[in-house]
Amino acid sequence: MAKIYGLFFGAHGQSTTLIVDGEIKYAIEDERITRKKAGHSWWEAPTHSLKTIEDKTGIMLEDADVITISDPTLLYLVQYHNRPQSNPEDEMNIFRERLIKLKDKIQWVGHHEAHAYSTYYNSGFTGKTLVLTSDGGSYEKEYGTIWLAEDGKMTQVHSIPLGEQGSIANLWFYACFQYGWRGTKDEGKIMGMAGHGEYNEYLYNAFKDCLKYTGNLQFNNPENGMRIEFIYTRLAEEGWFEGQKNRQDFAFNLQKYTEDIFMEYLRDVAARYPEYRNLAVAGGVFANVKLNQVINESGLYDNMFVCPAMGDSGISFGSAIKGSIGVGDWNGVKKLENAFLGLEYSQDEIDGYASTISVESEDLDYAKVGKLIHEGNIIALFNGRFEFGPRALGARSVMVRPTDAETHEVLNTRLERHEIMPFAPFVMSEYANIVFDVPSSQHTAEFMTMCYTVREEWADKIPAVVHRVDNTGRPQIVYKHKNPVFWNILNEYNKLSGIPVMLNTSFNGHGEPIINAPDQAFAHLMKGTIDYLVAGNKIYKRK
Repeated sequence: MAKIYGLFFGAHGQSTTLIVDGEIKYAIEDERITRKKAGHSWWEAPTHSLKTIEDKTGIMLEDADVITISDPTLLYLVQYHNRPQSNPEDEMNIFRERLIKLKDKIQWVGHHEAHAYSTYYNSGFTGKTLVLTSDGGSYEKEYGTIWLAEDGKMTQVHSIPLGEQGSIANLWFYACFQYGWRGTKDEGKIMGMAGHGEYNEYLYNAFKDCLKYTGNLQFNNPENGMRIEFIYTRLAEEGWFEGQKNRQDFAFNLQKYTEDIFMEYLRDVAARYPEYRNLAVAGGVFANVKLNQVINESGLYDNMFVCPAMGDSGISFGSAIKGSIGVGDWNGVKKLENAFLGLEYSQDEIDGYASTISVESEDLDYAKVGKLIHEGNIIALFNGRFEFGPRALGARSVMVRPTDAETHEVLNTRLERHEIMPFAPFVMSEYANIVFDVPSSQHTAEFMTMCYTVREEWADKIPAVVHRVDNTGRPQIVYKHKNPVFWNILNEYNKLSGIPVMLNTSFNGHGEPIINAPDQAFAHLMKGTIDYLVAGNKIYKRK
């Protein structure tokens, strides 16, 4: 029985995971603690998430039996006493000295290997499973990998080498900057915009010039980033990033080309390993929920699982799992029950902060919350441990009725957001396949990682959470035994409205990570971002 720390020191998405005796105790991204959104924090160490977990558990890094570190960025820092310029010298020196003293406990885990572990060993798949990773590159110089897995064992069978081939993820990374946004942070905005555009052969062929699938599991264009920047600069000079229609058409064709080229690759993979009917995926490419829907509906696989922390923050998660397997604590493939792996605050801590500001409270009454939502109020939920990964899943969520088409504009105004993404629904498990067409992969839908088509008779009833062009939504299926607070509120709203669906968006303002602590939640209440705050076992409102 052992204590395993997983640390990720890569370019962005720094995080820490602690597993004790085969049980995940904490998995926390630094951005939740620092309040600096990933995409703005490059080349930093996961000092804040590590210290938070150390403080909460009393288990210091020095107490660990095994320390797993993924991505050799830190190896470079430790071994050669050098570092990227953006790191604070004192912080990195202190951390470096700690790790040098602990070098005999350190196990290095590959970037894509950690991605693979993060998804397969949480998928619940017992039969033959294909494990696929894909992202914008790692310091082992890989864009992606393929693994064959069965009965808790994984074997790598393929790699997409950086420097020899190109990356789908880079098509999106470099596009963000042309839109005036930030790569590794705003790709989802482009995906949300895509449904409003139209096919344009010139644009579609421009993406072909950037990257092609050439067969035999090979992508062309080893100078992927440079070529993409060159072609995107040309498109910018031609005005393709000016005006709403041009920007939407660029997004549409980027999304379509991504789906087309990835499915060429995946059909080739499936033909090579036809007996592998389960698919587990991780890596930044699979943050694209529309691509995940296309894969899920392709018929190539019976079930698909997407790691809830599919991006680089999930790498500490995967590397810690590998460490736990190595010492014999993690037994076989588990089915991830929930992603609530962050911090939790007591009612005393919540009330203690509330006593310092001008709010009033009453005991939590699910029927009242359902009624407030039915009346059109914006309610925030601060409930239990916060989520690991990019999705708000009912621990730090904002809830609104889904019946008003204008909700998108109203909510974005209140949250001071300028987002393109459609809002997501959450749905009672008993009604999931009644409202949505959910033929398979229900487990991954608990983590809001895939789109599904809304059934025709429901689309007009819940317009605030349906994509207006293609009638899809990115639902979270909510089970009473897994998230009773979320489920009970939704159940009471359903009794009043006859609608077992509600809008769920992350509890944060523009440019802010999803909230962590009570003071951040109450700040939104006092500012008027939300009308009511459900925190712990009370309902709060401004006096």
